[in-house]
Amino acid sequence: MFRIPAAVSRRHFLGIGARSLLGLGLGSFLPSVFGGVPKASAAEGLDAFFVRQLVAQDNAVSRAIAWNSAVEEAEAVVDVRLAANGQDIASVPARETLFADDGEQSFSHTALLTGLAPGTSYEYRLRTGDTATAWLPLQTAERNTCKALIFPDSQCSDDYRTWRTAAENAAARHPDAAFFIMMGDLVDNGESSYQWRQWFAGAAGLIRRLPCAPLMGNHETYDLGWKCRLPHAWLNYFPMPGNASARFYGWYYSFDWGPCHFAALNTQWEEVDALRPGLLAEQAAWLRTDLAASRKPWKIVLMHKDVIEYDYPDPADPVTGDISTTGRALMPLFDELRPAVVLTAHQHTYRRLGRILRFAPAADGPLYIDTGNCGNCYYDVPQNPRFDEKMLAQPERGNYMTLEASKEHLHLRCYLPDGTLADEAALDHPAPSASKAQAADAGSAD
Repeated sequence: MFRIPAAVSRRHFLGIGARSLLGLGLGSFLPSVFGGVPKASAAEGLDAFFVRQLVAQDNAVSRAIAWNSAVEEAEAVVDVRLAANGQDIASVPARETLFADDGEQSFSHTALLTGLAPGTSYEYRLRTGDTATAWLPLQTAERNTCKALIFPDSQCSDDYRTWRTAAENAAARHPDAAFFIMMGDLVDNGESSYQWRQWFAGAAGLIRRLPCAPLMGNHETYDLGWKCRLPHAWLNYFPMPGNASARFYGWYYSFDWGPCHFAALNTQWEEVDALRPGLLAEQAAWLRTDLAASRKPWKIVLMHKDVIEYDYPDPADPVTGDISTTGRALMPLFDELRPAVVLTAHQHTYRRLGRILRFAPAADGPLYIDTGNCGNCYYDVPQNPRFDEKMLAQPERGNYMTLEASKEHLHLRCYLPDGTLADEAALDHPAPSASKAQAADAGSAD
């Protein structure tokens, strides 16, 4: 038995462990071509794998469909029809790009379906010429309701079996969920094609029929040598809604579902600034514009890294000593803009932090929740007595969450892997708009 030295963080230890495995030659056991995709993630009748639905900007009327193929399919299209009668078939051409990474290559395909009707059941299939996949379900968003599954860090060391079980069981328990959110660190190593195959195999039963809203985590920015790199694989697999950025297109994005507006931020500036600087500043300017433009009653921020420093808090600083570098950078912005909820991950622990304003508990601040862990990387995380209103028994053994919203109510629930309800939080009135919050702040300062 051995112990992690006190001076080595949990994040650094992950890198040490993975480097050791590679040094033992375990990489030689990895499949060498994308053609070795597990059957569960392949599409019948067509050379297509990693078939996936992804959220679009307005999911009541649009949807993104993506997949990869081992051979070029320049004439590939997505067919869509009404599920009720099989009529009204439309064909949307897919954009094809060559993707090469980890010594392998494939062809990526993306099609954006637009002009759909809200709250309507469709079917879609992938087709090249006369060769097509089976029809798969596609449901557009209702205008006034929203239910999502939320999966925190899914990175695994068990070929993503824990992730597969979590995804399948959660979907079975909540058949009314309309989409799912991945909170980052989907895989342990962003360059590893083997890990992406395993992740997609675990997600196949879910991501073909429900759209995914993925976040980029720090582990998506690691190469096989555990050095930081640009997130080449993540950007290929997840062509997300545009953000008008020339330097970080698709790195962060927003989308609407029912009464909710979600802003998916990217917290990986520490990893990529040396390679491509400016991510934090660009996002801050974008978020001000993005949230101001939305008229949805619920504005929700999604981001990978947490706002609390659990590893090495500084008790000598009573204001920000237990706030992470991510929190110090972004929480003043959230104080200004006042989203209703801020959801994070990264720490592999579920914590309902409560409402926070100016780095302190406050009744009128955004509600912060660290969403937990749904892989098999388990940690024993100490309690923060200032913010942790609810934590699970340590060491944790996984969880997932649901988010349900109407125009008047927002409900968040945390479930253990066996479906036991572990925690919940409800908001009965939307948070004040940024303009109202700023006016209130100005009045209190007078």
